Amino acid sequence: MLKLEDFFGILLEEERSDISTFLSAVDVDTEISNTKVVKQLSARNGTDSPIVGVARRQQFIKMIKPLVNEDLLEYDQRYFTKEINTSSNHDRRYCAEEKVLQVALIIASTKSIKMLENEPNILTVKQLREAAFLESRYDRLWEILSQETHHIVTAFRKGKK
Repeated sequence: MLKLEDFFGILLEEERSDISTFLSAVDVDTEISNTKVVKQLSARNGTDSPIVGVARRQQFIKMIKPLVNEDLLEYDQRYFTKEINTSSNHDRRYCAEEKVLQVALIIASTKSIKMLENEPNILTVKQLREAAFLESRYDRLWEILSQETHHIVTAFRKGKK
């Protein structure tokens, strides 16, 4: 089971949205690959199939549900301008929360950090932290993932008929 501390200090590349990098960074790549749905889709369609990528993203979002739905610290606009922002337990927790939210948005949106900065239709980490929407953070992330991968799922379903 993933813990908030697993995300502290993870380096996120601004240009990449490759799911394997993130799954390996928090040591869940093998666990996700061994889930029933991912195994079945991989066996039928190959491990590099787009539908397998969607399933892997879904499994990860499910894994972090408890982390993204827990009470988070309030948004701190000064956090990233502090000279030292890892000196207290509060700062380390805030950093870990930021990483969880960033990774969650990258996985759900299928976009890199750099692309997310210029994407007005996707939530920001600040908006996700503040949860200024009706559903839970998890539900909002699932909705983003569904919207961004709809074309893959539709093509897969059409191909099965």
